[in-house]
Amino acid sequence: MSEVLKPVEEFQNFNEFFYRQLKPDARPASAPDDPHIIVSPADCRSVVFNRVDTAQKVWIKGREFSIRRLLGDAYPEDVKRFETGALGIFRLAPQDYHRFHIPVDGVLGKPKLISGEYYTVNPMAIRSALDVYGENVRVVVPIDSEVHGRVMCICVGAMMVGSTVITRREGEKVKKAEELGYFKFGGSTIVLLFEEGKMLFDDDLVENSKGALETLVGANVRSTDKDSHFTDTKRRSAPACRSGTRPTTRSTRPTCARTRAT
Repeated sequence: MSEVLKPVEEFQNFNEFFYRQLKPDARPASAPDDPHIIVSPADCRSVVFNRVDTAQKVWIKGREFSIRRLLGDAYPEDVKRFETGALGIFRLAPQDYHRFHIPVDGVLGKPKLISGEYYTVNPMAIRSALDVYGENVRVVVPIDSEVHGRVMCICVGAMMVGSTVITRREGEKVKKAEELGYFKFGGSTIVLLFEEGKMLFDDDLVENSKGALETLVGANVRSTDKDSHFTDTKRRSAPACRSGTRPTTRSTRPTCARTRAT
């Protein structure tokens, strides 16, 4: 509670507490002056893949999943630019801080709502035949970055989510780690799409994801240097999976990425 901006007695209901704001210094930006560094958009459990097709082999098992279905009628013109790019999935559980943040510096495009269902986003559902990301209600928000090209943020609602609120406006210049919006009560997920060749996720996080392991990360806390990998992350070994469950490893930093040398 020491991180929460308002005293607890000022919350009128549980939902207000659920999407609570934190104090300005609670989630400082990693490398705020280096636009090459990409930071995690949320306190979450993450899996990351440098290619969409790898994500489909390892994690997203929905038979009908595709970038075309994910973007729906919001940004169909951008499908081709992301089909062979990188994909990160950042899953928020009900106990998490439910505001989400901007991963890169850039200019915000128009947020567009796609109506849909409210299926759970837990790993068992994602690894089933159901196309959760292509079926659930979601808000698609592009960010145009000088360094990373167009980055697509898809804010996916899930079971018991009241609504998704975007707190920034189209055309605004935005900086990484600034607030982008919040989810009202329930589980939810942020999916980030990057164009091919614009960036690489860190190897340790990619390796976890290849093993179908989520990594517990925080928003905007730490990141890697663009030319090196983090070396002091402490991890707990994860047990073998049984009965359809997936273990979650714990990291001392947020999921982040570095740019690909060109």
